[in-house]
Amino acid sequence: MAQQFIQQLTVFLKGGQNIVVPFNAEKPEVLNPQIDAFVKALGTADQKDKNFLFQGARVVLVRLADVSAIDVVSLVRKEEEKKEEKAEGAA
Repeated sequence: MAQQFIQQLTVFLKGGQNIVVPFNAEKPEVLNPQIDAFVKALGTADQKDKNFLFQGARVVLVRLADVSAIDVVSLVRKEEEKKEEKAEGAA
């Protein structure tokens, strides 16, 4: 059974809008490097007037001053191996 770890970042903006960005992760308990860098940028006072660019399959640009909160949810996608069923013919 194959497992894929996904971290879903929700950015809540001061204007009331929400941005949801999914990321692949190696482990559910370790933040994706882009999410980790975003959290650090939010906590740095000299970064507040700057923008943060998320890159990947979906490119998202967020102005750090507009962020009111964030939420990160770790998800596990499990794929089961498909079993081939043999159809028995009637004699």
